[in-house]
Amino acid sequence: MEELKKSCHRCKKEIQEKEIHKIVIYVVQEKFTEHHYEHVECPDKFTV
Repeated sequence: MEELKKSCHRCKKEIQEKEIHKIVIYVVQEKFTEHHYEHVECPDKFTV
């Protein structure tokens, strides 16, 4: 069975299995419209 790959909507990087992420869901007029995944702390927001 192939594992579904998730990628961050903001930074476009692939979200690894153990990375903390959130599912962002849009509902318009009580209808589910779309969803995407984002890192909780998006890696591109910080410089190391």
